[in-house]
Amino acid sequence: MPADKADAAPAAPGPGRLARIVRKIWWFHSLIALSFGVGVMLFARRGLAYADKVLVVLLLSWLLMFVALRFIVGPANRSEHETVIKKGFRLGTNYVIKQLYQQMFFFLVPLYGSSATWSLASINWWMAPVLLVCAVISTMDLVFDNVIMERRWLASVMYGLAMFGVLNVMLPLVFGFTHLAGLMIAAGATPVAVALLTFSVRTVLSFRGVVITLATTLGLFSAVAYGRAAIPPAPLAMPESAVGHGSVGSYECLPPSKHRLRRTQLDGLRCGSLLVEPGGVKEGVVHVWKHRGHTVARLVPVQLACDGDGVVFRSELPARAIPADPEGGWACVTETVGGQLVGVRTFEVIAPPPVAPPPATGADAGVAPAADAGVAPAADAGVAPAADAAVD
Repeated sequence: MPADKADAAPAAPGPGRLARIVRKIWWFHSLIALSFGVGVMLFARRGLAYADKVLVVLLLSWLLMFVALRFIVGPANRSEHETVIKKGFRLGTNYVIKQLYQQMFFFLVPLYGSSATWSLASINWWMAPVLLVCAVISTMDLVFDNVIMERRWLASVMYGLAMFGVLNVMLPLVFGFTHLAGLMIAAGATPVAVALLTFSVRTVLSFRGVVITLATTLGLFSAVAYGRAAIPPAPLAMPESAVGHGSVGSYECLPPSKHRLRRTQLDGLRCGSLLVEPGGVKEGVVHVWKHRGHTVARLVPVQLACDGDGVVFRSELPARAIPADPEGGWACVTETVGGQLVGVRTFEVIAPPPVAPPPATGADAGVAPAADAGVAPAADAGVAPAADAAVD
């Protein structure tokens, strides 16, 4: 026998038939969990009126999940000589945690998706896709059990993202905080929760742990404060916005929608934003008028008493704020008073059509007067006047 074959280690046996069947069952269970998560997304989209109650229940479940992650599941809480009862309890707890992850992420996705501004010019649409990826991963049992839960830092990142997203929504929705206040509280609470989840209380409360936790909290707080425009003010949403001009209609809330306006017809230029939020809008808004990317005015819009569930805010751009050359791209940007982006309405100002020339007259049409048309007067045509004719 050749030496290389003699020294080669025997190949590891592949998974048995039972293991392959179990693996297929888990993937089938993941498909069912994904389908159920889609149902949760539809409920969150249609049942925003009950979102505050659902979030309170989810928050209590989230606190229980923190205890489970900290003291029950994960490699740090697993010993070599586990009893059957303890192992079963740990596996059951892990299964419950997966369900909570799934429902939490799937519930948050439509809330942040409806609040985001889906435009290439926007910077606040990223959070909904990230939450969706986490939601899908949480339904993949084999990946979640063997990759996420076996690495505490990955579990902590997912936990921190979900906690930040929940607090950012729940504080304005349930407790009536402004979106900016809720965002700052979420940024301050998340690093502490993640630190306590990842490390022991003794380690976190040590001098080094306190310094690292405070530095992380300050860093996240500063990043959120500086880049708050990149985080949507969920669940506040702007389903409709319009720009119009001319006289205001007697029953008008949103102006008649225009996407192109002539530069000679900018009188009464106004922007309207329809905002929807469960329990009412928690924070005032401003309209930022921009021309070719430059801000020309920041206006506090007037809230109108209109029919329907939403609230309409409308502002009119003063004539003095319109540039001397108004042609080009415009935008009416709706922001919260705290500086978070709600939505953008773009339009364009164009040149008026060219003036048509006046209708042509006879002289301009190439028709000569009678004297110039080659018709001579009687005297010039060889016909003598009566006095000059020969009379016998």
